[in-house]
Amino acid sequence: MTIRDKILLDIAEIRNPRVLYQILEFIHLLKPSISESSGNINKVLALAGVLSDEDAAEIKTSVEDAFSHIEGEW
Repeated sequence: MTIRDKILLDIAEIRNPRVLYQILEFIHLLKPSISESSGNINKVLALAGVLSDEDAAEIKTSVEDAFSHIEGEW
């Protein structure tokens, strides 16, 4: 499940219109900060949710296994 899916599920559970309106206002406050003038942020955000939590954990474990020890003399 992607972060977007999790957010949508949480929002779907909210029944209070006032809270939903506050969320809408917050989203509108964030939108200008995510513009093309922000460099490559849109390209990076386009990748959000591409990996599942399980795939991300597997990659993290692989990286930690490969780079968490020091070889040779220090």
